[in-house]
Amino acid sequence: MILYSPHITPRLRYIVDFCSTQLFNEPIRLTSSREQFLAFDGPRINYSDGQIEHVFSIVPAGLLFERGVVPQTITCSEPDGRKVFFTTKGDFPFDIFSATFYLISRYEEYLPHEKDVYGRYAHTQSLACKEGFLDIPLVNYWLQDFRAALGRYYPGLGFRYPAFKFIPTYDIDSAFSFLHKEWWRNLGGAMKALAMGRWGGVTSAHRGIGG
Repeated sequence: MILYSPHITPRLRYIVDFCSTQLFNEPIRLTSSREQFLAFDGPRINYSDGQIEHVFSIVPAGLLFERGVVPQTITCSEPDGRKVFFTTKGDFPFDIFSATFYLISRYEEYLPHEKDVYGRYAHTQSLACKEGFLDIPLVNYWLQDFRAALGRYYPGLGFRYPAFKFIPTYDIDSAFSFLHKEWWRNLGGAMKALAMGRWGGVTSAHRGIGG
């Protein structure tokens, strides 16, 4: 797949690379050459204000072409029952690249803000909190919708689907209270357990001393 934009910026490269790793097995190629884009034999994304026939189009909101960090005017809407912002015209209801960049880069945290009692960015100031999606993996849902939209436009387009893996971890400060410890440490533990009325601890200490 190839993506055309008249301006290739570090922000655009970053977010297109992110989306590529989430959706495809191969990276999306970037080009600022209209001729190279039109000659490409395969699925194409037009990321520009200009219209190109028979090509999936996303109209940029402008964030990825800006320099520096400046306050953004953001209005959320729910065209398909899901929060979106940076709404534009095209084959997708909003500029998913700009919106995703805004969220995963934590753009708003680079702007002036009040800190919480621990000196951190207060989550109550965030767009996610104000719009009610703080506990929702919104970017993941956007990518699912984007995948579906591209699949409808380019039937047969291959996608990458992440494999689920569950890795449990256990936070154990001390695996054994008494076992494998010196007898005098166990004796001290037994006296402490006795003083606190923890009879199970006394029994465990006895086994540890005897063992």
